[in-house]
Amino acid sequence: MYSDNGFTGMSQSLHSLFKNQLSRSNHTWETRPPLLNSWEGLAFDYNYTAMVELAQGAADLGCSLFVNDDGWFGNDFPRDNDTLGLGDWTPQKKKFPEGLGPYVEDVNAITIANSSKKMEFGLWFEPEMVNPKSDLYTKHPDWVLHSGTHNRTLVRNQLVLNLGLREVQNYIVDTIEKVLESANIRYIKWDNNRGQHELSSPAANHAYILGLYSVIDRLTTAHPEILWEGCASGGGRFDAGILHYFPQSWTSDNTDGLERLSIQFGTSYAYPPSAMGCHVSAVPNGQVGRITPLAFRSAVASMCGSYGLELDPKDLEPEDRDAIPTLLALQQEINPLVMNGEFYRLALPEQSNWPAAMFALPDASAAVVFVFKVRAGTKPVAPPVKLRGLDAKAKYEVVGDNGYEATFSGSTLMNTGLSLEFPNADYQSIILKLKKT
Repeated sequence: MYSDNGFTGMSQSLHSLFKNQLSRSNHTWETRPPLLNSWEGLAFDYNYTAMVELAQGAADLGCSLFVNDDGWFGNDFPRDNDTLGLGDWTPQKKKFPEGLGPYVEDVNAITIANSSKKMEFGLWFEPEMVNPKSDLYTKHPDWVLHSGTHNRTLVRNQLVLNLGLREVQNYIVDTIEKVLESANIRYIKWDNNRGQHELSSPAANHAYILGLYSVIDRLTTAHPEILWEGCASGGGRFDAGILHYFPQSWTSDNTDGLERLSIQFGTSYAYPPSAMGCHVSAVPNGQVGRITPLAFRSAVASMCGSYGLELDPKDLEPEDRDAIPTLLALQQEINPLVMNGEFYRLALPEQSNWPAAMFALPDASAAVVFVFKVRAGTKPVAPPVKLRGLDAKAKYEVVGDNGYEATFSGSTLMNTGLSLEFPNADYQSIILKLKKT
């Protein structure tokens, strides 16, 4: 990619390439539903009743998509921990005695708070992997990547299926299709949690990738209505090949708000923020132990296409539970700008205590700006935030989620900038909506 407008021009050209020429999903330009994923709230410890209650809690907060993560499958080897059942994509009778159909119907019957809409349902898969303790591996130990008689290396208690084999490709497609036929599933998180350590030959990896693309092509072609998300221990396979089939990828398993600033700014150099999945997790954060304000975590996640929650609503403090519906409503209001706007990095997290970014529609009629304060200091005054991508001759109404309101010309906003006041505390954020008058 060549740009005569610095990294911004380079990134915008790449973002346009991915969204206009590469991604073929029906969802590429659509506003994404706010979701709640079950993993960080319940992990493997759940049953039918607990999941429906979790979905109800998500709806009460304003989420419109509930995602059942790992642990829903396996019978002879029930998936109650990560050593069992991977590869056996049959609903676990102990947890869902009547299968997924009635369970998903109950989730679909839940009404979203302050709305007449009903909850949609999503499901987690890790189709490329298998546990040795599974029906699949017992029947087909030759279906995994391996190097002759050498020991097979376990990572995360799993091995990698050889997608270079046609029979493996057909197995994955057929088993996923059976699950999709059994219930109203509108979202799939496609996970991939270990690398390839043993190969029969150097050509095996190439055959694997061609097989993977064949499998994903068959499934996404048959089910364009489903929102597909790629994941590989977070962002381990966030690449152009996957984005052709999946409109979004889970950006990282690290959901800490501060860490995510650097992760998302860095990812944006090549990939559009609209393709990033970003969630708000509970604190202390499970990866780094940091405690950051809910509004800060939500603002960071709102900078990307797919916004969600990774928590159990029952564990929320009352003030956070009360705040989330407003944060969700704001995210849904600005998400069309994130999906359709041109992205500008205004101040980088590695260079400033006040990192900032914005999205402006191509016709400069509206924009949204995200400004952060990382650390409190003895000199707490933030530098002016100079915006970009606006109409210099037009007037813009500026409204912030902190109560800020003003009207400025595009020229003033881009050349003089906005002087914003933050509380003198760590991890602060301001979201500004701009509209041409």
